[in-house]
Amino acid sequence: MSRITILLAAIAQCAALNPAIKLAGKGMALLGPVFTLENKLQAAALGRIGGVDSEDVKQEIADDIKAPCVIYTYGLSPFSTEAVALLESKGAKFEVKELGPEWFLLGPQASVKRAELEAMTGQSSLPHVFIGGEHVGGLATGPGIATLDEDGELDALLASAGATQSAATSGGGKLFGIF
Repeated sequence: MSRITILLAAIAQCAALNPAIKLAGKGMALLGPVFTLENKLQAAALGRIGGVDSEDVKQEIADDIKAPCVIYTYGLSPFSTEAVALLESKGAKFEVKELGPEWFLLGPQASVKRAELEAMTGQSSLPHVFIGGEHVGGLATGPGIATLDEDGELDALLASAGATQSAATSGGGKLFGIF
């Protein structure tokens, strides 16, 4: 293992346990109504300008969440970074769907996708994590993967969805992945 890989793994482990980010995430729920309104206005305006079909976006999300584990993120969001780090520290096999750098930098398609995710889940903030096709919240909201991890439930959810490295490489208990 290279020094960079070891360093990144150590950083991911430390980052996933950051209590300040977790607490801030819970506090963000107080701003939910403001984010909901902003989300709808942004999606309506940019979606119209860009000619985005919300039915196409809904289908794209439905196709995305067929994967064992999917996380929708913002590239600059500390909450998204923490959630990705936690999944990495668990050895999870997951797909990252970055909508953009941050909410105010989203284009038409991503703005509509963000609004559709809220309509599906009731959660306006990112990240959105789906395990086995089910929304489990974000980092610390809805209940969130940090809470699931603290409660000892995250590993079992990931394993049951086939979203662990061992599940991905084990062939589902079959000999050579075939028999």
